[in-house]
Amino acid sequence: MKYKINEFSKMTAIPKSTLRYYDREELLLPSLRDQENGYRYYDEADFKRANQLTLLRSSDFSISEIREVLAGLEEEGDLAYYLLEKKTFILEEIQEKERLMKKIDQMITLGETTMCEQEYRIEPYTKSAQRVILRKCTCAFDEMGPEVNYLYQAAKSAVAGELFTSQREMLDEKIQYELALPVSRLIESKHVENEIFPEMTGIRTLHYGDYQEIGQAYKVLIDHVEQNQLKTDFSFINTFIKGSGKKFKGNQAKYVTEIFLPIK
Repeated sequence: MKYKINEFSKMTAIPKSTLRYYDREELLLPSLRDQENGYRYYDEADFKRANQLTLLRSSDFSISEIREVLAGLEEEGDLAYYLLEKKTFILEEIQEKERLMKKIDQMITLGETTMCEQEYRIEPYTKSAQRVILRKCTCAFDEMGPEVNYLYQAAKSAVAGELFTSQREMLDEKIQYELALPVSRLIESKHVENEIFPEMTGIRTLHYGDYQEIGQAYKVLIDHVEQNQLKTDFSFINTFIKGSGKKFKGNQAKYVTEIFLPIK
């Protein structure tokens, strides 16, 4: 059975202009084209392909993605694999949008709240050597929760101080962190490393409030280093004196974070 473009448009609910576009893009070529008048004629195989096209377009596949999918289809069951992959991509996009919305909400909240500029007091400080367990990650700062849980689960009752992080370097726009938890004894676990954190001399300040504004504390320390011509590699160490719990964040306005900068 052959169908003219008017009939095929009604059968597939695809506008004639879109059918012509699919033809130009070689996504849906009519099975027959009258050489004298240029009329397009479609058949059952074209009807099946048109339904596949509609399904893919309604599933947010781009034209380039549709071209790749249709070229890879060998049997009906193959389409499900592409749909599952697309679902994974969409979920990743949703998660990224949710993170973006969270940041926007935080910025709105900060903009609506009258905040006094924090005064930072800088003082020389020596961090004593201590036994710690470590985990390393290159995740974003607000994604370290699972890594922190590994440390506390391994240490259990041997926790001997506040969690702290050491920044190492930038990797793909993400900071590489060493997460360290002071412990009173050697911890045997495949999930953590044991290490003696060395004694360090440097300068420190305290940041009060949530982590969104902690950059101000970094700036104060950096300015102090530059003004006094001190030598450092800017490997900041953040100790969470009071902060988020394992599950609940609590009142972030009452967080207390020590920012320590080793000086050579």
